Amino acid sequence: MIEADPLSTAGVLQTGYEFQEVFQELLIPVILIGLTFVAYYGISLYMKRNIQDTDDYMVAGRTIGPFINGGAIAASWESLATFMGVTALILTVQMPFVAMWTNFMLSVPLVVILYGQTLRRLGSYTPATFCKDRYGDMMSVVMALLIVFVMLMYALGQFIGLAQIVEILFGWDYTLSLIAIAIVVAGYVVIAGMWGVSYNAALQFWLMFAAAFFPMMLILNDLGATGWYFPPLGYGNLTGEMTNFAPGFFDMTFDTRWYFAMFLAMALGPIGMPHLAQRILTSRNVKSAQRTGFWFIILNGLLFATIYSVAFAGVMWIETQGIAIEEADYDKMIFYLNFAFNNDAITGFVVAGAIAGGLSTVSGHMLAISAAVANDVTEAFELDITEDRKTQFGYVSVLAAALIIALIALNPPAFLVVSILWAFAISAAAITPVIVLGVWSARVNRYGAIASSVVGFFVILILSPHAFSGIDAGGEGLTAALGMDAVMIGFPVAIITLVVVSLLTENIHALKVDPNDNRALINEMHGYPEDGTERFTSAVPLIILALLMLPILYWGIQPW
Repeated sequence: MIEADPLSTAGVLQTGYEFQEVFQELLIPVILIGLTFVAYYGISLYMKRNIQDTDDYMVAGRTIGPFINGGAIAASWESLATFMGVTALILTVQMPFVAMWTNFMLSVPLVVILYGQTLRRLGSYTPATFCKDRYGDMMSVVMALLIVFVMLMYALGQFIGLAQIVEILFGWDYTLSLIAIAIVVAGYVVIAGMWGVSYNAALQFWLMFAAAFFPMMLILNDLGATGWYFPPLGYGNLTGEMTNFAPGFFDMTFDTRWYFAMFLAMALGPIGMPHLAQRILTSRNVKSAQRTGFWFIILNGLLFATIYSVAFAGVMWIETQGIAIEEADYDKMIFYLNFAFNNDAITGFVVAGAIAGGLSTVSGHMLAISAAVANDVTEAFELDITEDRKTQFGYVSVLAAALIIALIALNPPAFLVVSILWAFAISAAAITPVIVLGVWSARVNRYGAIASSVVGFFVILILSPHAFSGIDAGGEGLTAALGMDAVMIGFPVAIITLVVVSLLTENIHALKVDPNDNRALINEMHGYPEDGTERFTSAVPLIILALLMLPILYWGIQPW
């Protein structure tokens, strides 16, 4: 419920900007959104002719250039959560949220550095494919299940946001909006494959950027910002006024552990996200993947800084005008601002950009789920099926994922970004350690990997407020509700479990663990010849890493 300032009359604020929650004129917005969908489906149908086998469907034949790929990754990473969920959290968390997104941007360079090129050499589609080669079939199944769960949670936020957009656009009931979105998204991904998704995502990035950047120029100009022509920095002269109206906006008020948890969840969590690895693997070569990371940082930074200006303007608007907005409506702030300062046509353009963000991200999630089912599970169980049938399994898994996500989204969390942040925490504890250490050490083995992933997953699950109420870890209030505090416990426990179980099982003769079994594979991953040289076989780095986790674990279990 939104209330105007008591001094205003007839719903018109003192500034003269009229507040509205839904579109009054739909023709131009619907035309704009319709044209974008024509473009998306046109690109998908055109690119579909390139899909000859699973390699084409999952990683676009590994032929995507760095600029296109950088834009595609930026679109997938920013997502609808940036337009809506991030804005909502900045309204609540305010300045400290910058720490979250700074860590978030570190993830792509870390993927390229830590394992991107090694997975390319193995020809892996996903982390689960790597786990099959590195740890065996059982770990591949465990990883595939984890990927499906994490991608479902990540995609959940996108579905919720897209349904909210349809609510704003047409005034439909949330459930009807959700069903419509599930149908549209599933059809889009099935037609596109990675070829269509990659080129569409690059287009969607620029649509997202334009839909945030240019309307914010107009809004900041109306608010009196001298640098309105460059929204990422253009609100600078308004910071003095902000400190008067919202004195705590720039305070870094949270416990130090909260910021460290942000690093674990937002920088290390995405490393295990398969839709990011798949983007890196679509690159032509390792050098192209490195350039992709460069373009990602530049483009992602520009878009996020622009979105931060949206939240800044939103806080200033509601504080100066005395407007009360319930938390459930914070996700819609970018639309409320454009309704108030611009018009329905421009707001329709913003909606088109938000939809682009949702489609670019959810398509990557659906393809990751598709790859986990069609490629990882079938290979783990050694099913003798043709490439055509495997691709068909991929199509079916996309449709099934859309149905499952829609059912879960019927009862959404308070903020659409909450399920996404929870997914990061799970990935950081259950997926990232076994991938990164599996690449850099021959001493970790399948027993340690399975134990680490299972323990990491259940620690985050049990300590998260989203699964079980009454069991807490870390902070209280908002920080606990975001679901990431548990990573301060889950991540070090997962690392310690991986190291201890791997080294202990080497000494159990019945388990037949031989560290030398992995030496040739790891040499191959890193491009070294099998020349008898000992590489990546020392247990000392693993022991040091496990010991370093102990103070982090102790720090994390203390009350915040």
